[in-house]
Amino acid sequence: MEYEVGPYSGLSREFLREIWFFRRLIWLFIWRDIVVRYKNTLIGAAWYIVQPLAMMVVFTLFFGSVFAREIGDMPYPLFAYSGLMLWQLFSRSLSLSAQSLIQYGPMLSKIYFPRIIAPASFVIGALFDFFVTTLLLAGLMAWYHMAVGPWVVGVFGVLLLSTLSSMGWGCLLAAIDARYRDVRHAIPLLMQIWMFCSPIMYPTSYVGEKWRLLYALNPLVGLMEWFRWLLFQVGSPPAWDITLIAVMSSLFIFVVGVVVFQKVQGTLVDTL
Repeated sequence: MEYEVGPYSGLSREFLREIWFFRRLIWLFIWRDIVVRYKNTLIGAAWYIVQPLAMMVVFTLFFGSVFAREIGDMPYPLFAYSGLMLWQLFSRSLSLSAQSLIQYGPMLSKIYFPRIIAPASFVIGALFDFFVTTLLLAGLMAWYHMAVGPWVVGVFGVLLLSTLSSMGWGCLLAAIDARYRDVRHAIPLLMQIWMFCSPIMYPTSYVGEKWRLLYALNPLVGLMEWFRWLLFQVGSPPAWDITLIAVMSSLFIFVVGVVVFQKVQGTLVDTL
Protein backbone atom coordinates (compact mmCIF):
# COMPACT_ATOMS: atom_id res chain seq x y z
CA MET A 1 0.00 0.00 0.00
CA GLU A 2 1.37 3.40 -1.00
CA TYR A 3 0.58 6.59 0.82
CA GLU A 4 2.03 10.04 0.33
CA VAL A 5 2.96 11.60 3.64
CA GLY A 6 3.75 15.18 4.44
CA PRO A 7 3.14 17.87 7.04
CA TYR A 8 -0.49 18.96 6.97
CA SER A 9 -1.73 21.99 8.85
CA GLY A 10 -4.85 22.36 10.94
CA LEU A 11 -7.46 19.65 11.43
CA SER A 12 -7.96 18.82 7.77
CA ARG A 13 -9.15 15.51 6.36
CA GLU A 14 -5.62 14.80 5.10
CA PHE A 15 -4.27 15.32 8.61
CA LEU A 16 -6.74 12.81 10.07
CA ARG A 17 -5.94 10.30 7.30
CA GLU A 18 -2.25 10.65 8.04
CA ILE A 19 -2.80 10.01 11.75
CA TRP A 20 -4.79 6.89 10.89
CA PHE A 21 -2.02 5.71 8.56
CA PHE A 22 0.52 5.96 11.42
CA ARG A 23 -1.79 4.46 14.06
CA ARG A 24 0.51 1.50 14.70
CA LEU A 25 3.37 3.87 15.46
CA ILE A 26 1.24 5.55 18.12
CA TRP A 27 0.68 2.25 19.90
CA LEU A 28 4.38 1.45 19.58
CA PHE A 29 5.29 4.73 21.28
CA ILE A 30 2.71 4.12 24.02
CA TRP A 31 4.00 0.63 24.73
CA ARG A 32 7.60 1.86 24.73
CA ASP A 33 6.77 4.58 27.27
CA ILE A 34 5.02 2.13 29.61
CA VAL A 35 7.81 -0.46 29.42
CA VAL A 36 10.62 2.07 29.93
CA ARG A 37 8.82 3.79 32.79
CA TYR A 38 8.46 0.66 34.92
CA LYS A 39 11.60 -1.19 33.85
CA ASN A 40 13.84 -2.28 36.73
CA THR A 41 11.31 -1.26 39.40
CA LEU A 42 10.25 -3.58 42.24
CA ILE A 43 6.55 -2.73 42.31
CA GLY A 44 6.11 -1.53 38.71
CA ALA A 45 2.84 0.22 37.93
CA ALA A 46 1.90 0.21 41.62
CA TRP A 47 3.99 3.38 41.93
CA TYR A 48 1.13 5.24 40.32
CA ILE A 49 -1.11 4.11 43.18
CA VAL A 50 1.43 4.95 45.89
CA GLN A 51 1.63 8.62 44.84
CA PRO A 52 -2.08 9.56 45.16
CA LEU A 53 -2.42 7.27 48.19
CA ALA A 54 0.34 9.12 50.05
CA MET A 55 -1.15 12.51 49.10
CA MET A 56 -4.61 11.32 50.17
CA VAL A 57 -3.27 10.40 53.62
CA VAL A 58 -1.58 13.80 53.98
CA PHE A 59 -4.68 15.71 52.85
CA THR A 60 -6.90 13.66 55.18
CA LEU A 61 -4.68 14.30 58.20
CA PHE A 62 -4.36 18.05 57.65
CA PHE A 63 -7.57 19.05 55.82
CA GLY A 64 -10.09 16.27 56.47
CA SER A 65 -11.65 17.91 59.53
CA VAL A 66 -11.56 21.37 57.94
CA PHE A 67 -13.64 20.49 54.88
CA ALA A 68 -15.75 17.68 56.37
CA ARG A 69 -18.92 19.81 56.54
CA GLU A 70 -18.46 21.22 53.04
CA ILE A 71 -18.41 17.81 51.32
CA GLY A 72 -21.50 16.44 53.09
CA ASP A 73 -21.89 12.66 53.31
CA MET A 74 -18.87 11.81 51.18
CA PRO A 75 -15.92 10.40 53.16
CA TYR A 76 -13.01 12.80 52.83
CA PRO A 77 -10.46 10.11 51.79
CA LEU A 78 -12.71 9.26 48.82
CA PHE A 79 -13.13 12.95 48.03
CA ALA A 80 -9.38 13.56 48.05
CA TYR A 81 -8.35 10.37 46.25
CA SER A 82 -10.85 10.83 43.40
CA GLY A 83 -9.60 14.38 42.87
CA LEU A 84 -5.98 13.21 42.90
CA MET A 85 -6.80 10.51 40.32
CA LEU A 86 -8.09 13.01 37.79
CA TRP A 87 -5.37 15.51 38.66
CA GLN A 88 -2.56 13.02 38.08
CA LEU A 89 -4.04 12.01 34.74
CA PHE A 90 -4.24 15.65 33.64
CA SER A 91 -0.89 16.82 35.03
CA ARG A 92 1.06 13.81 33.78
CA SER A 93 -0.48 14.07 30.31
CA LEU A 94 0.26 17.78 30.10
CA SER A 95 3.81 17.62 31.50
CA LEU A 96 4.99 14.71 29.36
CA SER A 97 3.34 15.89 26.15
CA ALA A 98 4.79 19.39 26.62
CA GLN A 99 8.33 17.91 26.63
CA SER A 100 7.66 15.16 24.08
CA LEU A 101 9.47 16.83 21.18
CA ILE A 102 12.69 17.01 23.16
CA GLN A 103 12.34 13.33 24.09
CA TYR A 104 11.85 12.29 20.47
CA GLY A 105 14.23 14.91 19.07
CA PRO A 106 16.85 12.49 17.65
CA MET A 107 14.15 10.43 15.95
CA LEU A 108 12.41 13.49 14.51
CA SER A 109 15.60 14.55 12.75
CA LYS A 110 16.04 11.17 11.03
CA ILE A 111 12.61 9.98 9.86
CA TYR A 112 9.26 11.54 9.09
CA PHE A 113 6.08 10.86 10.99
CA PRO A 114 3.33 13.26 12.08
CA ARG A 115 4.95 15.30 14.83
CA ILE A 116 1.74 15.38 16.83
CA ILE A 117 2.11 11.64 17.45
CA ALA A 118 4.84 12.46 19.99
CA PRO A 119 2.60 14.38 22.46
CA ALA A 120 -0.44 12.24 21.66
CA SER A 121 1.35 9.02 22.64
CA PHE A 122 2.16 10.38 26.11
CA VAL A 123 -1.39 11.64 26.63
CA ILE A 124 -2.96 8.31 25.68
CA GLY A 125 -0.35 6.37 27.63
CA ALA A 126 -1.25 8.28 30.80
CA LEU A 127 -4.67 6.63 30.67
CA PHE A 128 -2.99 3.32 31.48
CA ASP A 129 -1.74 4.77 34.76
CA PHE A 130 -5.18 6.19 35.49
CA PHE A 131 -6.88 2.83 35.17
CA VAL A 132 -4.27 1.36 37.53
CA THR A 133 -5.39 3.86 40.20
CA THR A 134 -9.00 2.67 39.88
CA LEU A 135 -7.96 -0.52 41.67
CA LEU A 136 -7.40 1.37 44.92
CA LEU A 137 -10.53 3.45 44.32
CA ALA A 138 -12.57 0.24 44.14
CA GLY A 139 -11.04 -0.88 47.42
CA LEU A 140 -11.81 2.43 49.13
CA MET A 141 -15.41 2.38 47.91
CA ALA A 142 -15.84 -1.14 49.24
CA TRP A 143 -14.34 -0.06 52.60
CA TYR A 144 -16.83 2.81 52.90
CA HIS A 145 -19.72 0.68 51.57
CA MET A 146 -20.31 2.86 48.53
CA ALA A 147 -21.48 1.37 45.24
CA VAL A 148 -21.41 2.89 41.78
CA GLY A 149 -24.65 3.58 39.94
CA PRO A 150 -25.63 3.54 36.27
CA TRP A 151 -24.40 7.13 35.87
CA VAL A 152 -20.80 5.93 36.24
CA VAL A 153 -20.58 5.45 32.45
CA GLY A 154 -20.48 9.24 32.19
CA VAL A 155 -16.97 9.10 33.68
CA PHE A 156 -15.68 8.22 30.21
CA GLY A 157 -16.97 11.58 28.97
CA VAL A 158 -15.06 13.32 31.75
CA LEU A 159 -11.92 11.39 30.85
CA LEU A 160 -12.32 12.36 27.19
CA LEU A 161 -12.60 16.07 28.01
CA SER A 162 -9.67 15.88 30.43
CA THR A 163 -7.57 14.16 27.76
CA LEU A 164 -8.51 16.72 25.12
CA SER A 165 -7.68 19.59 27.47
CA SER A 166 -4.28 18.19 28.47
CA MET A 167 -3.54 17.36 24.84
CA GLY A 168 -4.30 20.93 23.79
CA TRP A 169 -2.14 22.45 26.52
CA GLY A 170 0.60 19.91 25.86
CA CYS A 171 0.72 20.65 22.13
CA LEU A 172 0.75 24.38 22.75
CA LEU A 173 3.56 24.20 25.30
CA ALA A 174 5.51 21.67 23.21
CA ALA A 175 5.49 24.07 20.25
CA ILE A 176 6.76 26.88 22.48
CA ASP A 177 9.29 24.64 24.27
CA ALA A 178 10.89 23.67 20.94
CA ARG A 179 11.96 27.31 20.54
CA TYR A 180 12.18 28.59 24.10
CA ARG A 181 13.63 26.16 26.65
CA ASP A 182 12.19 28.21 29.53
CA VAL A 183 8.96 26.23 29.21
CA ARG A 184 10.38 23.01 30.65
CA HIS A 185 11.61 24.91 33.70
CA ALA A 186 8.28 26.69 34.14
CA ILE A 187 6.09 23.57 33.88
CA PRO A 188 6.75 22.25 37.45
CA LEU A 189 5.87 25.67 38.90
CA LEU A 190 2.81 25.91 36.65
CA MET A 191 1.55 22.50 37.76
CA GLN A 192 2.03 23.31 41.44
CA ILE A 193 -0.03 26.48 41.11
CA TRP A 194 -2.62 24.70 38.97
CA MET A 195 -2.99 21.98 41.59
CA PHE A 196 -3.95 24.45 44.31
CA CYS A 197 -6.31 26.19 41.90
CA SER A 198 -8.22 22.92 41.40
CA PRO A 199 -10.79 21.42 43.81
CA ILE A 200 -8.65 18.46 44.87
CA MET A 201 -8.32 18.95 48.62
CA TYR A 202 -11.25 21.36 48.99
CA PRO A 203 -14.77 21.55 47.41
CA THR A 204 -15.76 24.26 44.95
CA SER A 205 -18.27 25.60 47.47
CA TYR A 206 -15.29 26.87 49.45
CA VAL A 207 -14.65 29.46 46.70
CA GLY A 208 -16.56 32.73 47.04
CA GLU A 209 -19.60 33.23 44.84
CA LYS A 210 -18.19 36.29 43.09
CA TRP A 211 -15.13 34.29 41.99
CA ARG A 212 -17.03 31.14 41.00
CA LEU A 213 -17.27 31.68 37.23
CA LEU A 214 -13.70 32.98 36.99
CA TYR A 215 -12.56 29.97 38.99
CA ALA A 216 -14.51 27.67 36.64
CA LEU A 217 -12.33 28.77 33.70
CA ASN A 218 -10.02 26.10 35.01
CA PRO A 219 -11.56 23.11 33.16
CA LEU A 220 -10.65 20.76 36.01
CA VAL A 221 -13.19 22.51 38.24
CA GLY A 222 -16.21 21.30 36.31
CA LEU A 223 -14.59 18.01 35.33
CA MET A 224 -13.73 17.10 38.94
CA GLU A 225 -17.22 18.04 40.10
CA TRP A 226 -18.76 15.73 37.52
CA PHE A 227 -16.17 13.01 38.09
CA ARG A 228 -17.05 12.80 41.79
CA TRP A 229 -20.80 13.04 41.26
CA LEU A 230 -20.82 10.33 38.58
CA LEU A 231 -18.80 8.03 40.84
CA PHE A 232 -20.49 8.61 44.20
CA GLN A 233 -23.74 10.48 43.34
CA VAL A 234 -23.60 12.41 46.60
CA GLY A 235 -25.49 15.71 46.59
CA SER A 236 -26.78 17.50 43.51
CA PRO A 237 -25.25 17.37 40.01
CA PRO A 238 -22.82 20.22 39.20
CA ALA A 239 -24.32 23.52 38.03
CA TRP A 240 -24.95 23.92 34.31
CA ASP A 241 -22.80 27.07 33.99
CA ILE A 242 -19.71 25.37 35.46
CA THR A 243 -20.38 22.36 33.24
CA LEU A 244 -20.68 24.48 30.09
CA ILE A 245 -17.49 26.38 30.88
CA ALA A 246 -15.57 23.13 31.47
CA VAL A 247 -16.74 21.64 28.16
CA MET A 248 -16.15 24.77 26.10
CA SER A 249 -12.74 25.56 27.63
CA SER A 250 -11.55 21.95 27.12
CA LEU A 251 -12.62 21.88 23.47
CA PHE A 252 -11.29 25.39 22.84
CA ILE A 253 -7.78 24.73 24.16
CA PHE A 254 -7.66 21.40 22.31
CA VAL A 255 -8.41 23.03 18.96
CA VAL A 256 -6.07 25.97 19.60
CA GLY A 257 -3.23 23.74 20.79
CA VAL A 258 -3.44 21.32 17.86
CA VAL A 259 -3.80 24.08 15.26
CA VAL A 260 -0.82 26.01 16.64
CA PHE A 261 1.25 22.83 16.83
CA GLN A 262 0.41 21.93 13.24
CA LYS A 263 1.27 25.40 11.96
CA VAL A 264 4.77 25.36 13.43
CA GLN A 265 5.59 21.68 12.99
CA GLY A 266 7.47 22.32 9.74
CA THR A 267 10.17 24.25 11.62
CA LEU A 268 10.21 22.19 14.82
CA VAL A 269 13.16 19.97 13.89
CA ASP A 270 15.36 23.00 13.15
CA THR A 271 14.77 24.45 16.60
CA LEU A 272 15.24 21.27 18.68
